[in-house]
Amino acid sequence: MPDQAKNPAQKQVQPQMQAKNQMKRPAQKVVPNNAKRPVQNTPKKPVQKAVQNKTASKPKSTSKRFNFVPLILSGAAILLIVIGYFSIKSFLEKDYAMVNQEMTIEAGSVKPDLGMFVKGEPAFNNFLSCNLNFDEVNINLPQTIRFTVTMYGKNFPCVLTIVDTIAPTGEGVPQHIFASQEMPDPKTCVTNVQDVTDVTAEWYEVPDMSRGGRYNTYVTLTDAAGNTTYVVVPFEVTVDSNPPEIKGYQDLEVYIGDGISYKKDLIITDDYDPDPALDIDASNVDLKTPGKYDVVYTARDFSGNETSVKVKIKVKNKPKGYIEPEVVEAEARKILAEITEPGMTEEEIALQIVWWCRYNIRFVLRTQNSSWTEAAYNAYTKRIGNCYSTVYAVKVLLDVAGIDNMIIERYPYQTATHYWNYVKINGQWYHCDSTWRKDYDSYFFMYTTKELLNFWQGGWNGFQFKQKAYPESATESVQKRIDYKNHKIKS
Repeated sequence: MPDQAKNPAQKQVQPQMQAKNQMKRPAQKVVPNNAKRPVQNTPKKPVQKAVQNKTASKPKSTSKRFNFVPLILSGAAILLIVIGYFSIKSFLEKDYAMVNQEMTIEAGSVKPDLGMFVKGEPAFNNFLSCNLNFDEVNINLPQTIRFTVTMYGKNFPCVLTIVDTIAPTGEGVPQHIFASQEMPDPKTCVTNVQDVTDVTAEWYEVPDMSRGGRYNTYVTLTDAAGNTTYVVVPFEVTVDSNPPEIKGYQDLEVYIGDGISYKKDLIITDDYDPDPALDIDASNVDLKTPGKYDVVYTARDFSGNETSVKVKIKVKNKPKGYIEPEVVEAEARKILAEITEPGMTEEEIALQIVWWCRYNIRFVLRTQNSSWTEAAYNAYTKRIGNCYSTVYAVKVLLDVAGIDNMIIERYPYQTATHYWNYVKINGQWYHCDSTWRKDYDSYFFMYTTKELLNFWQGGWNGFQFKQKAYPESATESVQKRIDYKNHKIKS
C-alpha cells in the first residue's frame, strides 16, 4: 500500500471532501457541457432526489410519458355535446312536428283556438305562443287569416281558412191573395231562415195565377257565400169580382159659410178588401151659391172593382136667426153632464140619451124648424119638437159623447116621413127611436133590424127604409138586458 504511505494526510482529507461533495451534489444545477448524463425529471423535493440517487441501481429512461386523461375527458365532452345536440334536435323536431300550419273550418261551426294548430302537448307550453287573438275572429265571416305560431323561438307561418259551404234553410209561409194583387215581398213568405251570413230572398218562378186556385211558388234563398236553396211557398188565389158597397150616404144640406163633411156617416165595405179607396167628386159644388148640386162617391177595392152613388147637396142661405152648430153642441154638453156619470160605458151613455130625449121633449107635430140646428136647439131649450127635432137632439148628444151614429129616414112613405137614429154600440149597429108614439109609452133602444121591422102596433109598423144604404145591423137581440123603466142596463 505505497500510496497510503506517501501522503497520509491527503488520504484523510480526500474522504472528507468526497463526503462533502456528495452532500452538496443534489443542490448543484449547472452541469458542464461535456458531461453526458441521462435526462431525467428532477423531483421537486430534494430529499426524494437524494434517496433516488442513492437507491437507483440503473440509469433512468430518456423517453417522455404521454398523459391520456385530458384526451379522454375532451373526447367524453365532445361525445356528450354530440349526444346532447342530437337529443335536443330530436326533441325539437318532435315538438315542431306538432304544429299544424293550415286549418279550415266551416263558418259558424266552432270557435278556433291555438290548440287547433298544435297536435298534442308540447314539452314546454310556456314557449308556445301566437300573434293572433282568436277571440276577435268573426267565425261567421268567410275569410283567410294568416298569422304566426312561435315554438321555442321558431316561427311557423299559419293559415286559418273560414269557409261557408252550407246553404241557408227556411220554411214557406202559406199565402192567400187575390188574383189582381201583386206578389208579396218574398221575405215575408219565408220564416225560420237559418244561416251564419245575411240571406237574400227572391222569387224563383211565379206562375200565372189570374184564374185563381192553388199554386206552389218557389223562393230562392242565397247567403253571402253564394249558397242557395229553394223554399216552397203554397198560394191560394181568389178571384175577386164583386165591387165594394157604399152605405150611409144621403142627401145633404149646408148653409153658406158653414163647412161640410162629405164623408160623414159614410161606410164603405167590401167582401175582401178591408179598406177600399173612396173618391169624392164634388167639383160641381159651389158652397157660396144657393142651389142643388150632385156629388158622386166612387169606391174601389184592390182588385179594381168599383161602384158609384150620387147624392144631392143643397146649398142654402142662412135663415134669419140661424143658430150656429157650436151653440147647439154647447147645450148638448150641459145636458150630457147632467144625465151621465164618469165611468159609464157607451151602452149606458146611449141609453141615458135616448131615455132623456123620449121623456123630456114634448111632441109637437108642427114646429118652426128652419134648420137642423134650430130644431135641436129648441128641443134642448124649449123641450118641444117633432121626430125631426128629436132625431137631431139625440144625434148631437151622441156626437158630443163620441158615439158613432147616423140618421135613417123612412122610405117609402105615403103620408108623412119619419126619422130615427142608427147607433154603433159595442162595435155593432142598432136602431134607437126617442120620438113619442101614440098609445106607446116607451122608446126603442138597441133594436136589431129584424126586431124593428117585426114591431107592430095597431096594425102598423112604419119603420121601412133603404136597408142597402146602411150598414148591416146586429143580429143578436139584447132586449132582455134593457131595463126601460129605470133606464138601466141589467147585469
